[in-house]
Amino acid sequence: MKRIPICLFIILFAAIQSGIHAQSQLTEHILQLDDPANAAKAQIDDFAWMAGRWEGNGFGGMVEESWNPPMGGTMVGTFRLVKEEKPNFYEFLTLVPEGESIVYKVKHFHPNLTGWEEKEETVDFPLVKIGHNAAYFSGLTIVRNGDQLTHYLSLKQKDGTHEEITLTYTQRTMPVSVAEETFRNVFPQQTKVPIMVLGSYHMSNPGADMFNLKADDVTSPTRQREIRAIVTQLALWQPTKVAVEAPYQDSITIARYQAYLRGEHELGKSEKEQIGFRLAKKLGHSTIYPIDVRMNMNDESIGELVGKNPEKYGRYLASLQSMGEGAMAIMGEWLSKGTIGSMLYNMNDPNLNDMSHALYFQSFVPIVQDDNYAGADMVNTWYQRNLRIFSNLHQINDRPDDRIFIIYGQGHKPLIEQFAKDSPYFRADNVQDYLKGL
Repeated sequence: MKRIPICLFIILFAAIQSGIHAQSQLTEHILQLDDPANAAKAQIDDFAWMAGRWEGNGFGGMVEESWNPPMGGTMVGTFRLVKEEKPNFYEFLTLVPEGESIVYKVKHFHPNLTGWEEKEETVDFPLVKIGHNAAYFSGLTIVRNGDQLTHYLSLKQKDGTHEEITLTYTQRTMPVSVAEETFRNVFPQQTKVPIMVLGSYHMSNPGADMFNLKADDVTSPTRQREIRAIVTQLALWQPTKVAVEAPYQDSITIARYQAYLRGEHELGKSEKEQIGFRLAKKLGHSTIYPIDVRMNMNDESIGELVGKNPEKYGRYLASLQSMGEGAMAIMGEWLSKGTIGSMLYNMNDPNLNDMSHALYFQSFVPIVQDDNYAGADMVNTWYQRNLRIFSNLHQINDRPDDRIFIIYGQGHKPLIEQFAKDSPYFRADNVQDYLKGL
Protein backbone atom coordinates (compact mmCIF):
# COMPACT_ATOMS: atom_id res chain seq x y z
CA MET A 1 0.00 0.00 0.00
CA LYS A 2 1.35 3.45 -0.89
CA ARG A 3 2.40 5.63 2.02
CA ILE A 4 0.87 9.08 2.39
CA PRO A 5 3.56 11.76 2.79
CA ILE A 6 3.44 13.21 6.29
CA CYS A 7 2.91 16.76 5.00
CA LEU A 8 -0.13 15.63 2.98
CA PHE A 9 -1.48 13.78 6.00
CA ILE A 10 -1.21 16.98 8.07
CA ILE A 11 -3.03 18.96 5.40
CA LEU A 12 -5.82 16.36 5.18
CA PHE A 13 -6.13 16.21 8.97
CA ALA A 14 -6.33 19.99 9.20
CA ALA A 15 -9.01 20.10 6.51
CA ILE A 16 -11.07 17.46 8.30
CA GLN A 17 -10.73 19.23 11.63
CA SER A 18 -11.67 22.54 10.01
CA GLY A 19 -14.82 20.95 8.58
CA ILE A 20 -15.72 19.46 11.94
CA HIS A 21 -15.41 22.77 13.78
CA ALA A 22 -16.88 24.98 11.03
CA GLN A 23 -20.38 24.58 12.50
CA SER A 24 -22.07 23.70 15.76
CA GLN A 25 -25.63 22.87 16.82
CA LEU A 26 -27.23 26.00 18.25
CA THR A 27 -30.72 24.56 18.89
CA GLU A 28 -32.67 21.50 17.73
CA HIS A 29 -33.09 22.72 14.13
CA ILE A 30 -30.55 25.54 13.91
CA LEU A 31 -26.81 25.55 13.17
CA GLN A 32 -24.15 28.12 13.93
CA LEU A 33 -21.22 28.92 11.65
CA ASP A 34 -18.19 28.91 13.91
CA ASP A 35 -15.69 29.92 11.23
CA PRO A 36 -16.85 32.48 8.61
CA ALA A 37 -14.13 31.24 6.28
CA ASN A 38 -16.01 27.94 5.98
CA ALA A 39 -19.35 29.30 4.74
CA ALA A 40 -21.07 26.79 2.45
CA LYS A 41 -20.64 27.14 -1.28
CA ALA A 42 -23.88 27.93 -3.12
CA GLN A 43 -25.43 29.79 -6.04
CA ILE A 44 -28.54 31.92 -5.98
CA ASP A 45 -30.49 29.41 -8.07
CA ASP A 46 -30.10 26.92 -5.19
CA PHE A 47 -32.72 29.00 -3.33
CA ALA A 48 -35.35 29.28 -6.10
CA TRP A 49 -37.68 27.01 -4.07
CA MET A 50 -38.20 29.90 -1.61
CA ALA A 51 -39.95 32.05 -4.22
CA GLY A 52 -43.62 32.79 -3.63
CA ARG A 53 -46.00 34.43 -1.22
CA TRP A 54 -46.16 32.78 2.21
CA GLU A 55 -48.61 33.42 5.06
CA GLY A 56 -48.98 32.13 8.61
CA ASN A 57 -49.26 33.00 12.28
CA GLY A 58 -46.45 34.03 14.61
CA PHE A 59 -45.22 36.62 17.09
CA GLY A 60 -48.78 37.02 18.34
CA GLY A 61 -50.21 38.03 14.97
CA MET A 62 -50.33 37.26 11.25
CA VAL A 63 -47.07 37.03 9.32
CA GLU A 64 -46.49 37.29 5.59
CA GLU A 65 -43.27 36.76 3.67
CA SER A 66 -42.85 37.14 -0.08
CA TRP A 67 -39.84 36.23 -2.21
CA ASN A 68 -39.23 37.09 -5.85
CA PRO A 69 -37.51 34.47 -8.05
CA PRO A 70 -33.75 34.72 -8.62
CA MET A 71 -32.78 37.55 -10.93
CA GLY A 72 -29.51 39.37 -11.45
CA GLY A 73 -27.72 36.98 -9.12
CA THR A 74 -29.87 37.86 -6.08
CA MET A 75 -33.27 37.22 -4.52
CA VAL A 76 -35.35 39.96 -2.87
CA GLY A 77 -38.12 39.52 -0.30
CA THR A 78 -40.33 41.32 2.19
CA PHE A 79 -41.82 40.42 5.57
CA ARG A 80 -44.57 42.00 7.65
CA LEU A 81 -46.18 41.29 10.99
CA VAL A 82 -49.79 42.42 11.54
CA LYS A 83 -51.20 42.46 15.10
CA GLU A 84 -54.72 43.54 15.98
CA GLU A 85 -55.26 44.53 12.32
CA LYS A 86 -52.34 46.99 12.41
CA PRO A 87 -48.81 46.63 11.01
CA ASN A 88 -46.25 45.94 13.73
CA PHE A 89 -43.01 45.96 11.73
CA TYR A 90 -41.58 45.23 8.28
CA GLU A 91 -38.45 43.59 6.96
CA PHE A 92 -36.61 44.00 3.68
CA LEU A 93 -34.85 40.73 2.81
CA THR A 94 -32.12 39.84 0.34
CA LEU A 95 -30.11 36.79 -0.60
CA VAL A 96 -26.81 38.02 -2.03
CA PRO A 97 -23.56 36.35 -3.05
CA GLU A 98 -20.44 36.83 -0.95
CA GLY A 99 -17.44 35.05 -2.39
CA GLU A 100 -18.61 31.54 -3.30
CA SER A 101 -21.41 31.58 -0.72
CA ILE A 102 -24.79 33.27 -0.17
CA VAL A 103 -25.72 35.53 2.74
CA TYR A 104 -29.26 36.20 4.02
CA LYS A 105 -29.45 39.96 4.84
CA VAL A 106 -32.26 41.69 6.72
CA LYS A 107 -33.19 45.31 7.49
CA HIS A 108 -36.06 46.03 9.91
CA PHE A 109 -38.48 48.93 9.77
CA HIS A 110 -41.15 50.39 12.02
CA PRO A 111 -44.62 50.90 10.45
CA ASN A 112 -43.59 54.49 9.54
CA LEU A 113 -40.53 53.04 7.70
CA THR A 114 -38.06 54.28 10.30
CA GLY A 115 -35.21 51.78 10.30
CA TRP A 116 -34.18 49.73 13.31
CA GLU A 117 -30.59 49.43 12.16
CA GLU A 118 -28.22 52.23 11.21
CA LYS A 119 -28.22 53.24 7.56
CA GLU A 120 -25.22 51.09 6.61
CA GLU A 121 -26.09 48.14 8.86
CA THR A 122 -27.89 44.87 8.13
CA VAL A 123 -28.56 41.74 10.14
CA ASP A 124 -26.63 39.01 8.35
CA PHE A 125 -27.07 35.23 8.37
CA PRO A 126 -24.15 33.48 6.59
CA LEU A 127 -24.82 30.10 5.00
CA VAL A 128 -23.78 27.02 6.97
CA LYS A 129 -25.27 24.28 4.80
CA ILE A 130 -27.59 23.89 1.83
CA GLY A 131 -29.85 20.85 1.45
CA HIS A 132 -32.84 19.62 -0.53
CA ASN A 133 -35.41 22.44 -0.20
CA ALA A 134 -33.61 23.45 2.98
CA ALA A 135 -31.17 26.25 3.82
CA TYR A 136 -29.22 26.34 7.08
CA PHE A 137 -28.01 29.86 7.79
CA SER A 138 -26.15 30.68 10.99
CA GLY A 139 -29.00 31.26 13.44
CA LEU A 140 -31.79 30.66 10.90
CA THR A 141 -33.06 27.53 9.16
CA ILE A 142 -35.59 27.57 6.32
CA VAL A 143 -37.25 24.35 5.12
CA ARG A 144 -39.88 23.88 2.43
CA ASN A 145 -42.25 20.90 2.32
CA GLY A 146 -44.79 21.20 -0.47
CA ASP A 147 -46.87 24.32 0.07
CA GLN A 148 -45.48 24.87 3.55
CA LEU A 149 -42.41 26.92 4.47
CA THR A 150 -40.98 26.67 7.99
CA HIS A 151 -38.55 29.13 9.59
CA TYR A 152 -36.58 28.17 12.69
CA LEU A 153 -35.14 31.35 14.20
CA SER A 154 -32.71 31.55 17.10
CA LEU A 155 -33.26 34.32 19.67
CA LYS A 156 -30.47 34.87 22.16
CA GLN A 157 -31.64 35.18 25.77
CA LYS A 158 -30.17 37.35 28.54
CA ASP A 159 -28.51 34.32 30.15
CA GLY A 160 -26.68 33.52 26.92
CA THR A 161 -28.86 30.59 25.89
CA HIS A 162 -30.75 30.46 22.60
CA GLU A 163 -34.51 30.04 22.22
CA GLU A 164 -35.82 28.49 19.00
CA ILE A 165 -38.83 30.24 17.45
CA THR A 166 -40.82 28.44 14.74
CA LEU A 167 -42.78 30.27 12.04
CA THR A 168 -44.87 28.10 9.72
CA TYR A 169 -46.12 29.58 6.46
CA THR A 170 -48.51 28.25 3.82
CA GLN A 171 -48.08 29.29 0.21
CA ARG A 172 -50.69 31.73 -1.00
CA THR A 173 -51.54 31.78 -4.70
CA MET A 174 -54.70 33.92 -4.68
CA PRO A 175 -55.14 37.47 -3.35
CA VAL A 176 -56.69 37.79 0.11
CA SER A 177 -60.32 38.92 -0.12
CA VAL A 178 -61.93 41.36 2.28
CA ALA A 179 -64.21 38.58 3.58
CA GLU A 180 -61.27 36.25 4.21
CA GLU A 181 -59.32 38.96 5.99
CA THR A 182 -62.32 39.71 8.22
CA PHE A 183 -62.84 36.07 9.22
CA ARG A 184 -59.21 35.17 9.88
CA ASN A 185 -59.47 35.86 13.57
CA VAL A 186 -62.52 33.58 13.74
CA PHE A 187 -60.84 30.77 11.77
CA PRO A 188 -57.15 31.01 12.70
CA GLN A 189 -54.57 28.94 10.83
CA GLN A 190 -52.95 26.07 12.67
CA THR A 191 -49.90 23.92 12.14
CA LYS A 192 -50.66 21.01 9.82
CA VAL A 193 -49.27 17.49 10.04
CA PRO A 194 -47.34 16.70 6.84
CA ILE A 195 -48.22 13.59 4.88
CA MET A 196 -46.56 12.20 1.78
CA VAL A 197 -48.41 9.87 -0.59
CA LEU A 198 -46.51 7.52 -2.88
CA GLY A 199 -48.88 6.22 -5.56
CA SER A 200 -47.58 2.88 -6.75
CA TYR A 201 -48.38 0.09 -9.17
CA HIS A 202 -49.13 -3.24 -7.52
CA MET A 203 -45.76 -4.95 -7.59
CA SER A 204 -47.05 -8.40 -6.71
CA ASN A 205 -49.51 -8.54 -9.65
CA PRO A 206 -52.62 -9.29 -7.55
CA GLY A 207 -55.01 -8.46 -10.42
CA ALA A 208 -57.35 -6.66 -8.03
CA ASP A 209 -58.00 -3.54 -10.10
CA MET A 210 -60.02 -2.82 -13.23
CA PHE A 211 -56.75 -2.44 -15.13
CA ASN A 212 -53.62 -4.23 -13.99
CA LEU A 213 -50.00 -3.71 -14.98
CA LYS A 214 -48.04 -6.86 -15.75
CA ALA A 215 -44.96 -6.22 -13.63
CA ASP A 216 -41.68 -8.09 -13.66
CA ASP A 217 -40.17 -9.76 -10.60
CA VAL A 218 -39.22 -7.14 -8.02
CA THR A 219 -37.01 -9.63 -6.19
CA SER A 220 -34.46 -9.73 -9.03
CA PRO A 221 -31.07 -8.24 -8.05
CA THR A 222 -31.52 -5.23 -10.35
CA ARG A 223 -34.99 -4.36 -9.04
CA GLN A 224 -33.84 -4.85 -5.45
CA ARG A 225 -31.07 -2.30 -5.97
CA GLU A 226 -33.61 0.11 -7.41
CA ILE A 227 -35.97 -0.35 -4.48
CA ARG A 228 -33.19 0.18 -1.96
CA ALA A 229 -32.31 3.44 -3.73
CA ILE A 230 -35.96 4.55 -3.54
CA VAL A 231 -36.15 3.79 0.17
CA THR A 232 -32.91 5.67 0.83
CA GLN A 233 -34.32 8.77 -0.85
CA LEU A 234 -37.73 8.56 0.83
CA ALA A 235 -36.04 8.25 4.22
CA LEU A 236 -34.68 11.78 3.72
CA TRP A 237 -38.21 13.06 4.30
CA GLN A 238 -37.91 11.56 7.80
CA PRO A 239 -41.43 10.19 8.34
CA THR A 240 -42.41 9.22 11.87
CA LYS A 241 -45.03 6.71 10.66
CA VAL A 242 -45.45 4.55 7.56
CA ALA A 243 -49.05 3.79 6.55
CA VAL A 244 -49.82 0.96 4.13
CA GLU A 245 -52.70 -0.43 2.09
CA ALA A 246 -53.99 -3.12 4.42
CA PRO A 247 -57.19 -3.20 6.53
CA TYR A 248 -57.09 -0.73 9.42
CA GLN A 249 -55.12 -2.16 12.37
CA ASP A 250 -54.72 -5.45 10.48
CA SER A 251 -53.01 -7.77 12.95
CA ILE A 252 -51.54 -9.98 10.22
CA THR A 253 -49.75 -7.08 8.53
CA ILE A 254 -48.45 -5.76 11.85
CA ALA A 255 -47.28 -9.25 12.90
CA ARG A 256 -45.44 -9.70 9.60
CA TYR A 257 -43.66 -6.41 10.10
CA GLN A 258 -42.67 -7.41 13.63
CA ALA A 259 -41.34 -10.73 12.28
CA TYR A 260 -39.43 -8.82 9.58
CA LEU A 261 -37.76 -6.73 12.28
CA ARG A 262 -36.71 -9.92 14.05
CA GLY A 263 -35.32 -11.39 10.83
CA GLU A 264 -38.05 -14.04 10.73
CA HIS A 265 -40.01 -12.84 7.69
CA GLU A 266 -38.79 -12.59 4.11
CA LEU A 267 -40.31 -9.60 2.34
CA GLY A 268 -43.14 -10.40 -0.04
CA LYS A 269 -43.37 -8.87 -3.49
CA SER A 270 -46.00 -6.22 -2.67
CA GLU A 271 -45.13 -2.52 -2.56
CA LYS A 272 -46.52 -2.57 0.97
CA GLU A 273 -43.59 -4.72 2.08
CA GLN A 274 -40.89 -3.95 -0.48
CA ILE A 275 -41.10 -0.19 0.14
CA GLY A 276 -43.34 0.27 3.20
CA PHE A 277 -41.70 -2.32 5.48
CA ARG A 278 -38.18 -1.42 4.32
CA LEU A 279 -38.70 2.28 4.90
CA ALA A 280 -40.17 1.80 8.37
CA LYS A 281 -37.31 -0.50 9.39
CA LYS A 282 -34.66 1.85 8.00
CA LEU A 283 -36.09 4.64 10.16
CA GLY A 284 -36.21 2.45 13.27
CA HIS A 285 -40.00 2.29 13.51
CA SER A 286 -41.34 -0.32 15.91
CA THR A 287 -44.60 -0.85 14.03
CA ILE A 288 -46.40 -0.32 10.73
CA TYR A 289 -49.78 1.39 10.27
CA PRO A 290 -52.43 -0.33 8.08
CA ILE A 291 -55.14 2.26 7.25
CA ASP A 292 -57.21 0.72 4.45
CA VAL A 293 -61.00 0.38 4.34
CA ARG A 294 -62.46 -2.21 1.97
CA MET A 295 -65.82 -1.47 0.36
CA ASN A 296 -68.03 -2.98 -2.33
CA MET A 297 -67.87 -0.61 -5.28
CA ASN A 298 -71.51 -1.38 -6.26
CA ASP A 299 -70.72 -1.55 -9.97
CA GLU A 300 -73.40 -4.20 -10.65
CA SER A 301 -76.05 -1.52 -11.22
CA ILE A 302 -73.81 0.09 -13.86
CA GLY A 303 -73.66 -3.20 -15.76
CA GLU A 304 -77.45 -3.53 -15.58
CA LEU A 305 -78.03 -0.02 -16.89
CA VAL A 306 -75.51 -0.42 -19.70
CA GLY A 307 -77.02 -3.80 -20.57
CA LYS A 308 -80.48 -2.26 -20.95
CA ASN A 309 -79.27 0.57 -23.17
CA PRO A 310 -75.86 -0.33 -24.69
CA GLU A 311 -76.16 2.23 -27.49
CA LYS A 312 -76.47 5.10 -25.03
CA TYR A 313 -74.10 4.00 -22.28
CA GLY A 314 -71.83 1.41 -23.85
CA ARG A 315 -69.56 4.06 -25.35
CA TYR A 316 -68.52 5.29 -21.90
CA LEU A 317 -67.25 1.89 -20.81
CA ALA A 318 -65.73 1.19 -24.24
CA SER A 319 -63.81 4.46 -24.03
CA LEU A 320 -62.69 3.62 -20.50
CA GLN A 321 -61.49 0.20 -21.66
CA SER A 322 -59.50 1.72 -24.49
CA MET A 323 -57.90 4.37 -22.29
CA GLY A 324 -57.13 1.87 -19.54
CA GLU A 325 -55.42 -0.55 -21.88
CA GLY A 326 -53.46 2.32 -23.42
CA ALA A 327 -52.34 3.51 -20.01
CA MET A 328 -51.17 0.02 -19.02
CA ALA A 329 -49.17 -0.23 -22.24
CA ILE A 330 -47.42 3.09 -21.57
CA MET A 331 -46.62 2.21 -17.97
CA GLY A 332 -45.43 -1.23 -19.03
CA GLU A 333 -42.98 0.44 -21.38
CA TRP A 334 -41.85 2.83 -18.62
CA LEU A 335 -41.10 -0.12 -16.40
CA SER A 336 -39.44 -2.33 -19.00
CA LYS A 337 -37.14 0.43 -20.27
CA GLY A 338 -36.48 2.24 -17.01
CA THR A 339 -36.12 1.83 -13.29
CA ILE A 340 -38.80 1.42 -10.65
CA GLY A 341 -37.77 4.85 -9.35
CA SER A 342 -38.35 6.55 -12.70
CA MET A 343 -41.61 4.63 -13.05
CA LEU A 344 -42.87 5.89 -9.69
CA TYR A 345 -41.69 9.41 -10.48
CA ASN A 346 -43.86 9.41 -13.61
CA MET A 347 -46.82 7.77 -11.85
CA ASN A 348 -46.82 10.50 -9.19
CA ASP A 349 -46.88 13.40 -11.64
CA PRO A 350 -49.70 15.75 -10.47
CA ASN A 351 -51.00 16.30 -14.00
CA LEU A 352 -51.17 12.57 -14.66
CA ASN A 353 -52.97 12.06 -11.36
CA ASP A 354 -55.55 14.69 -12.33
CA MET A 355 -56.08 12.98 -15.69
CA SER A 356 -56.56 9.53 -14.17
CA HIS A 357 -58.95 10.83 -11.52
CA ALA A 358 -61.02 12.65 -14.17
CA LEU A 359 -61.88 9.25 -15.68
CA TYR A 360 -64.44 8.69 -12.91
CA PHE A 361 -66.36 11.74 -14.11
CA GLN A 362 -65.72 11.01 -17.77
CA SER A 363 -66.76 7.36 -17.77
CA PHE A 364 -69.10 6.73 -14.81
CA VAL A 365 -71.00 9.85 -13.74
CA PRO A 366 -72.80 10.16 -17.16
CA ILE A 367 -74.32 6.68 -16.64
CA VAL A 368 -77.68 7.76 -15.20
CA GLN A 369 -81.32 7.17 -16.09
CA ASP A 370 -84.27 8.68 -14.26
CA ASP A 371 -83.66 8.01 -10.56
CA ASN A 372 -81.03 5.33 -11.23
CA TYR A 373 -77.75 7.13 -10.49
CA ALA A 374 -75.64 4.03 -11.04
CA GLY A 375 -72.49 5.85 -12.16
CA ALA A 376 -72.64 8.61 -9.56
CA ASP A 377 -73.37 6.08 -6.81
CA MET A 378 -70.26 4.09 -7.71
CA VAL A 379 -68.11 7.23 -7.73
CA ASN A 380 -69.68 8.21 -4.40
CA THR A 381 -68.58 4.84 -2.95
CA TRP A 382 -65.05 5.42 -4.25
CA TYR A 383 -64.98 8.82 -2.54
CA GLN A 384 -66.41 7.33 0.62
CA ARG A 385 -63.76 4.63 0.75
CA ASN A 386 -60.94 7.12 0.31
CA LEU A 387 -62.44 9.55 2.80
CA ARG A 388 -62.56 6.75 5.37
CA ILE A 389 -58.93 5.91 4.60
CA PHE A 390 -58.05 9.56 5.08
CA SER A 391 -60.08 9.67 8.31
CA ASN A 392 -57.89 6.86 9.66
CA LEU A 393 -54.96 9.28 9.59
CA HIS A 394 -56.63 10.97 12.56
CA GLN A 395 -56.60 7.66 14.40
CA ILE A 396 -52.87 7.09 13.93
CA ASN A 397 -51.78 10.72 14.37
CA ASP A 398 -50.92 10.91 18.06
CA ARG A 399 -47.92 13.27 18.01
CA PRO A 400 -47.71 16.97 17.09
CA ASP A 401 -44.45 16.29 15.23
CA ASP A 402 -45.82 13.38 13.18
CA ARG A 403 -44.84 13.02 9.54
CA ILE A 404 -46.92 10.28 7.91
CA PHE A 405 -45.71 8.47 4.79
CA ILE A 406 -48.44 6.64 2.87
CA ILE A 407 -47.88 4.04 0.14
CA TYR A 408 -51.00 3.10 -1.82
CA GLY A 409 -52.27 2.13 -5.23
CA GLN A 410 -51.84 5.13 -7.53
CA GLY A 411 -55.59 5.59 -8.03
CA HIS A 412 -56.02 6.61 -4.38
CA LYS A 413 -53.38 9.34 -4.45
CA PRO A 414 -55.43 12.20 -6.02
CA LEU A 415 -58.24 11.95 -3.47
CA ILE A 416 -56.04 11.49 -0.40
CA GLU A 417 -54.01 14.55 -1.39
CA GLN A 418 -57.16 16.55 -2.16
CA PHE A 419 -58.59 15.70 1.26
CA ALA A 420 -55.32 16.84 2.82
CA LYS A 421 -55.61 20.13 0.94
CA ASP A 422 -59.17 20.57 2.21
CA SER A 423 -58.28 19.59 5.78
CA PRO A 424 -57.10 22.10 8.40
CA TYR A 425 -55.13 19.28 10.08
CA PHE A 426 -52.96 17.83 7.30
CA ARG A 427 -50.96 18.93 4.28
CA ALA A 428 -49.50 16.86 1.46
CA ASP A 429 -45.82 17.13 0.49
CA ASN A 430 -44.68 16.33 -3.03
CA VAL A 431 -43.16 12.84 -3.23
CA GLN A 432 -41.70 13.60 -6.67
CA ASP A 433 -39.08 15.76 -4.97
CA TYR A 434 -37.61 12.57 -3.53
CA LEU A 435 -37.83 10.44 -6.67
CA LYS A 436 -35.90 12.62 -9.09
CA GLY A 437 -33.03 10.94 -10.86
CA LEU A 438 -33.77 7.42 -9.59
